[in-house]
Amino acid sequence: MNASAIGIGVVLGSFGAAVGASYLLWYLHLQEGRSGSDWFMGNMAAVAVFCGSYGASLLVSNESVRVALGVVSFTALCFMGPFFLVFGLDYTGRRDLVNAPLLALVGAVPLVAGVAAVTNPVHHLIWTDFQFAPAFGLATVSYAVQPVGIVALLFSIGTGGVGSLLLVGAISSYGPLYRREATAVVLSTVPPTVGVSLWLFEVGPVPQLHLTAPLMLVHVSLDAYAFVGTHMFESNPATQRMAERTGLNSLSEPVFVLDTERRIVRVNDSAAALFFDEPSAALPRPLEAVFGFDLAALREAGEVSADEAGGKTFAVSDTVLTDPGGETVGTMLVLYDVTEERQREQQLSVLNRVLRHNLRNEMTLIGGHARLLTSDLRDSERSQQAGTIAAASDRLLSIAEKVREFEKIQERGVRPEACSPSAVLDSIDETWGDADEDPSVERTVRPSDLRIRTDSLLLSTALSNLIENAVVHSAESDPTVRVSVRESPETDGRFVFEVRDDNERIPEHELDTIRAGGETPLQHGQGIGLWLVYWSVQKLRGELTFRYEDGNVAVVTIPNL
Repeated sequence: MNASAIGIGVVLGSFGAAVGASYLLWYLHLQEGRSGSDWFMGNMAAVAVFCGSYGASLLVSNESVRVALGVVSFTALCFMGPFFLVFGLDYTGRRDLVNAPLLALVGAVPLVAGVAAVTNPVHHLIWTDFQFAPAFGLATVSYAVQPVGIVALLFSIGTGGVGSLLLVGAISSYGPLYRREATAVVLSTVPPTVGVSLWLFEVGPVPQLHLTAPLMLVHVSLDAYAFVGTHMFESNPATQRMAERTGLNSLSEPVFVLDTERRIVRVNDSAAALFFDEPSAALPRPLEAVFGFDLAALREAGEVSADEAGGKTFAVSDTVLTDPGGETVGTMLVLYDVTEERQREQQLSVLNRVLRHNLRNEMTLIGGHARLLTSDLRDSERSQQAGTIAAASDRLLSIAEKVREFEKIQERGVRPEACSPSAVLDSIDETWGDADEDPSVERTVRPSDLRIRTDSLLLSTALSNLIENAVVHSAESDPTVRVSVRESPETDGRFVFEVRDDNERIPEHELDTIRAGGETPLQHGQGIGLWLVYWSVQKLRGELTFRYEDGNVAVVTIPNL
């Protein structure tokens, strides 16, 4: 049998499609693990088997071999559509449906059809009247496809069509990033669909010739463009689908959607206006190209200043995007404009330093002159007034020092180290060496060799201010302060520090202010000593409580850091 030019073209087209599908199968193997890639490999394997077996069958005149090749090509054709449907689900971020029991039915149909094709000589459910009907010099055959076979082939066409609709949704919903690739893949389903339909319903002058195989060459070419020529598997719509579910379009703050390669694949309107002239043409784009930092550096810094956005400062928040199956598909970055807050912090810091410096200098001058007047004035009333001025200046100087201490706490990072509570209390005792007050501090540390891991400076600040508060507000000339240290009785790995005095109860409104964690017009703290205690304990991730038992009991509970 001598094949005509048309026959040769059909055979070469079939084998060419098989070779192209095999190449794509190898390429997709390199993309293994990306969304949808494994399922598309199944589709390409089915294409390669179908085209190769059908092309070979056109050259075979042995009926048994011809039937066997027909069974292989029919089964492969039945698997194409289901594989393409699952690819579309996975690729567009619907992995929860991929794992659904209903999907078992999608796989069962082609599997049952394949088994029925193998056993067709027994029941003839797939086709009947199998016989050679040569055309164009090829070993073409004719047979009557039975309802079961028709259903299996239409099921493959239908599932492939649904997969195409999913990609059409990606084209319309996710902008131009995937438009070329998804369009090519959708168009690639048209030639085989037309080929199967023409053959199945015996349309055309040579109905026994299965043009689906040579038309697969167009199918494979379009797929090759989508997957090899562009970046279809380098980024996928699942990233954007998950970003939209987290409220991408509802946020007024700039939002950047990153794929698994940490490249920007989508931005919302706020980000586009601030950072891009033409965002659609610039994507995908490396994150470093916009901010000069990779994602890890942005996370560590927590903030970023952007010249493109007029020098604004943004706090950075990132959210990992996962598909319904729990697989990470990207990251969503949200930028919060904190420019005004940082400017206010800078202004307050400058004002604080200037005021504190001038306050210390001027109050030192006032106090010095007040003491000179106290010693020189013979009028006792005026001398007492000068002494009041000197005492007031001393209190203001003490506040200035507290403010300086507060700045140190705020600017200092927590530095955990193993330390002895006894040594911390020793260092506090030394600070009273040159002070006018000389309090008696009784201590109990159990066990005496107790050691904890904490920031000794912050702990010392908290305890020393509690002791000072007890001394300053004592009515006695020689006040006694009792400090006890022990492990928490709840055995939760925490340590309890108690500072007791014999003073009157601390005003409840003062404690309410501390408990609330902020000053209000109706709750104004008389000093910042307790605030220093509160802030220090907060940085130590501890708790500060007060009670009254014939004296004030301040309890500081801190964990090992």
